[in-house]
Amino acid sequence: MENYKYNPDEHKFETLGEFKFYLSCGANVGFEYNGVEYGIEGHDNKFAIWIAYKGDIAEDITLEEVLDFKLDGVKIRDLILTATITERIM
Repeated sequence: MENYKYNPDEHKFETLGEFKFYLSCGANVGFEYNGVEYGIEGHDNKFAIWIAYKGDIAEDITLEEVLDFKLDGVKIRDLILTATITERIM
């Protein structure tokens, strides 16, 4: 990967189902929305949402609660397909 250049379009989620499946497998997702970098990580079907360099803003929540969690008044389910994905770690 010597000449690799990050292209956020390569990391976008195509469907909400893909995003849900990815998280349900224990993956971590980093994304930028309205100039703020957020992350979601999960373990044992419980999830946390955090702001980069600031800490958790939600802990020990279900996948459905992640999807319904609002950032700047918009549910994650409604913004994740258009947000800039900065990290996808399995």
